[in-house]
Amino acid sequence: MSDFLKFFEEKVESYPMHMEIYYSKTTDWCITIWKKMDEKVEIVNVQSNDMELVFAKAHVVLKEWLLENEGGY
Repeated sequence: MSDFLKFFEEKVESYPMHMEIYYSKTTDWCITIWKKMDEKVEIVNVQSNDMELVFAKAHVVLKEWLLENEGGY
């Protein structure tokens, strides 16, 4: 979890993004990351009942998105 948060903190300084982390009995752990330009662009949307797993998934999805859309991270 802390590795992902550190990675996000580094990236957000040079690439403006927003992140929401929440938990509920209905949807479990959820992480959503988006950027807002002319319209809201969703980058990451993952959920799991396992907190460690949802942070790991978000880390991977964010890195993959940055590789595909921004040429790297």
